[in-house]
Parts: sequence; C-alpha cells; structure tokens
Amino acid sequence: MILQFSDQIMQMLLRVLGARSATVHEEAMLCVGALAYATGEQFEKYMQALYPFIEVGLKNHEEYEVCNVTVGVVGDLCRALDAKILPFCDGIVYQLLQDLQSTALHRSVKPPILSCFGDIALAVGPAFEKYVGYVVPMLQSAQQLSLQTPKDDEEMIDYNNMLRNGIFEAYAGLLQGFKDDKSKVETLKSHAVYVLQFIAEVAKDGDRDEAVTRAMVGVMGDMADTMDGVGELFKQHTFWVELIRECEDQYQDQQLRDTAQWAKGKIQMRVGM
Repeated sequence: MILQFSDQIMQMLLRVLGARSATVHEEAMLCVGALAYATGEQFEKYMQALYPFIEVGLKNHEEYEVCNVTVGVVGDLCRALDAKILPFCDGIVYQLLQDLQSTALHRSVKPPILSCFGDIALAVGPAFEKYVGYVVPMLQSAQQLSLQTPKDDEEMIDYNNMLRNGIFEAYAGLLQGFKDDKSKVETLKSHAVYVLQFIAEVAKDGDRDEAVTRAMVGVMGDMADTMDGVGELFKQHTFWVELIRECEDQYQDQQLRDTAQWAKGKIQMRVGM
C-alpha cells in the first residue's frame, strides 16, 4: 500500500526539507526514515534528491537535534538499502568524521555517530575497508575518553554508557560486515587486543548499564566468530570467564543471557575448551 503513494509522499517531504526550518527539517527527516523502512531497497530512487538534505542535516551543529535525527536516518537508510547506500558513503563518512571532531557539536550526538559507522559497515560490508584507517582511530579516542570520564556525576555516567554503547556497536558492525572476507577481518586484528583490554576495563565498572554489557559481550562473540587466531588473546585475557558467568545468571534479562551463551560458545571454540 505504501509503495503506491511513496512517490507523492517523498515529493512532499523534499519540499518540506527545502523550507530550511529546523523544526520541520527534524520532523521531515523522521518521516524519511519511516518511509525508507517501509519501502526498503526501492527507496534507492530517492537518494539522489535526498542526499543534499542529509548533508545539510549532518552539518547543522547549532541545531544539534537536527543533526542527531539525521544521523539516525542514515542508520535507517543503511538498513533499508544495504549495499545500495555505497555511492553516498564517501560524503556521509567524511561528514560524520568532521562531526566527531567538532567542538561546536553537542556531545550527545557523538555516541550515535559511532553507532552509525557500525550501521554503514554492516550495510556495505567489505567495501567499508577504505574507511577503517579513519574510523578506528576515532573509536580508540572514544575509548580513551570513556576511561577518563569522571564517575561522580550521574549525567556523565549516563553519557559514558551511551558512548560505550556507540563504540561497541561500531565494532560489531565492522566485524559482522567483514565476516565473509577474511582479508578484511585481518585489517582489524591488530586492534583486537585494545578492544579486549577496553572491555576488561568496562567490565570492572559497576555503573555500566545492561545495554553496554550486552553490546560488549556481543563484540567478544563477534571477535571469536570472525577472527582466526584470536584464541590466544582470550587465553591471555581471562576476565571474560567471570563476565560471561555474570551475564548467564538466571536473574539476568533473557536477551543478555542468550547473547552470553552464544559468545561463550564462540570463545570456547577458539580457546579449545
């Protein structure tokens, strides 16, 4: 049903986006994300006309809610279009990197940007390799920032959980996106020890929330699932045994327990248990 009217809906949304009002831009972008979800790969035909407005939204640092919504829509487009988003990725990734480095952009937008890298990597798969040299250093900087964030402020604790979740979702997207091409997974292997060390530090933090715990356990599973030779790292860094045990507790959320059991199976295969 929606496909029958999608052309008319999109034409109206493009006219609204052209009005350059922050409030309507935000609302129109949310509608764009919903339309992309409904139409899937058929949304590709609108991308050429939509892309300039994506760029405008990502550059809008003053009205940061517009930027934040646009980042979310990029994720929606990745899930709708998969590899068909690729022709637009150079511009999108460049602008996301600029956003991360901006001191003018509100910090609340930056964790979703990290997650967005994971969405893009998952959508385009091995083609994301060209961005790894730019994106992974950003993830490592975010890891350092996370470990240095003060823990005496409730707002900062919440922000740190958002930041960590963004970091882990980015790594998950990279690992899963590269899964079918071992040569691309190799480009991430040199970073594996730092990711595991980061997870080990986060595991010690009683302020981590359940989303972070589930995401980092998932990343350990993805590492074990995709990286040849990673078993030695898990043998050297044994914190995962206790972490998995904590997550498998009967009082934990079922989704967390399922993720933990899956990750444990993958890791045990690598370490020969």
